[in-house]
Amino acid sequence: MLTQIELLTEEESRKVYQTVHELKENWIQRHPLLPFYTLGLASYIDVPQDKPGYYKQAKYHNSILRDRLGWLYTKLANILEEHLQAPITYPENLALPGFHIFLSHPVFTQPVGSIHFDKSYMFHWEPTKDVDFSHPISFTLTISLPKNGGGLNVWDVEFAEAKQLNNSDLEKLAHQCHKTFYPYQVGSLVLHSGHAIHQIAPATNLQPGDERITLQGHGVRYQNCWQLHW
Repeated sequence: MLTQIELLTEEESRKVYQTVHELKENWIQRHPLLPFYTLGLASYIDVPQDKPGYYKQAKYHNSILRDRLGWLYTKLANILEEHLQAPITYPENLALPGFHIFLSHPVFTQPVGSIHFDKSYMFHWEPTKDVDFSHPISFTLTISLPKNGGGLNVWDVEFAEAKQLNNSDLEKLAHQCHKTFYPYQVGSLVLHSGHAIHQIAPATNLQPGDERITLQGHGVRYQNCWQLHW
C-alpha cells in the first residue's frame, strides 16, 4: 500500500530543482552510456561495489547535501515523524536520502528499471531484537517529471513470498502477477514498505529536455527511532 503526502509547494520544488542543478559537478554518473545520475550515495549501488568506500565517502556527500538542502531534510523528518508517530534521525555514518536524476533518452521509455524489493537496511544493521526488519519504509519525493509524467510500477508480490528468489526468477514471478501503476506528482512524498515488488515505471513519449528528478530514501526502526538513509 502506498501513501501520498503533500510535502513541498511549487516554489519549494523549484528551489530544490535549482539547487540540484547548481550541484551538477557533484552528480555521479551511474551508467557509462546513459544519462542516469545520483546526487549523493546510494546503498544499492555503492555498498556492493565498495562497502568501506561507501562509509568513507558518505560524510563528504552528506556535508554537501546538508549545506545546501538542510531545510529539506528538516521538513522531511518533521512530516515523517508526524505520520509515523515516532522520532526520526539521519545516522551520521550512512548516506542521506539523495537524488535519482534521469535526463531525456529514448531507452528510458523501455522497462529498464530493475524489478526489486528494497533491502538496503540489510547492508547496515544486524538482525537483532532492537531493529525491525519486518516493517521498513521507502519513500520518493518528486522534484521534476517529464512532460508526460512518471511513476512507479508495483506488483502484488510481497517480500515474504519471494525473498529467496534470484533477480531472474523474481522478474518471471512479477510478470505472472497483477501490476499497478502509481503516478507521481511534483512536491508529493510517496511512502511505502519497499516490500512489494516494484520498479521505476518507463517514461512515455519523452521529449528533449525532459528530466525525472526524485529524492529517494529508506528507513528502518531501530531502538524505537526511525533511521533514514539511502
